[in-house]
Amino acid sequence: AGAGRLRSALAATHDAPLGDYRRQDTLLHLTLAELSGSPTLTAQYAAVRATVNDLLDCIPLLVRNLEHSQHQHTALVDAVLDGDADAAREVMREHCAGTAALLRGFLT
Repeated sequence: AGAGRLRSALAATHDAPLGDYRRQDTLLHLTLAELSGSPTLTAQYAAVRATVNDLLDCIPLLVRNLEHSQHQHTALVDAVLDGDADAAREVMREHCAGTAALLRGFLT
């Protein structure tokens, strides 16, 4: 059931119109947090994501950036479903670093 939820959340980000992308992206990340089985992680993620979304709302949605993000999402979901914690960790680290760099570039 968890794998199906994760695949569906990923597909929703791929199929989302630009105006709905950020919401679907948030739901994908929230699904990953929920499937970790840690209510604490899920709650912390939701709180952090609310702040991140406020910042992301200040910058334009650029298709090139979204395409790169989607490649990372696919690699992350594949790693999680393959049970490859090291690969999932590395992809997530790169994804977070990329988002941080994007925000710094636009907001500083």
